[in-house]
Amino acid sequence: MDLKQRYQQIARETCPIYTFLDLQVESIEDGVYRSRIPLNDNTKNHVNIVHAGPMWMTAEYLGGLIAADNLSDPKYQPVIAGLNIKFLRPAMTDITAETEFTADDAAAMEKALESTGRYDFTIHIVVRDTAGKIVAEADGDYVVKDFSNLM
Repeated sequence: MDLKQRYQQIARETCPIYTFLDLQVESIEDGVYRSRIPLNDNTKNHVNIVHAGPMWMTAEYLGGLIAADNLSDPKYQPVIAGLNIKFLRPAMTDITAETEFTADDAAAMEKALESTGRYDFTIHIVVRDTAGKIVAEADGDYVVKDFSNLM
């Protein structure tokens, strides 16, 4: 099992809704993070386009994927602080959500966690249909810290 499949499996085990949506991890290479969901009975709405909820979740998941791929200490976990999404056109096919998180971003995260125990970050996410047309754009705010006191 490669690392993308492992991250996908972990996501599905910890949040079973990702199994229901058939969320797939497509990229963790070279700072490009991409997830995909198909247009199917579990993701479409009453007019047969991708429902806003699954589209939001596909975009939101990328913050967790970034954390999984870049954190060296498992005590640190990401949570979403907010995600503003603008739906630009109907998604009538499968969708992919994509963002970038560079090696410099990862180094800044590790440095902040070592010094303060917390890292806040924002990512810009582009959601596309299978033809490559942008169907939504989002800005997600995430917090990474030790949440073990809540578990």
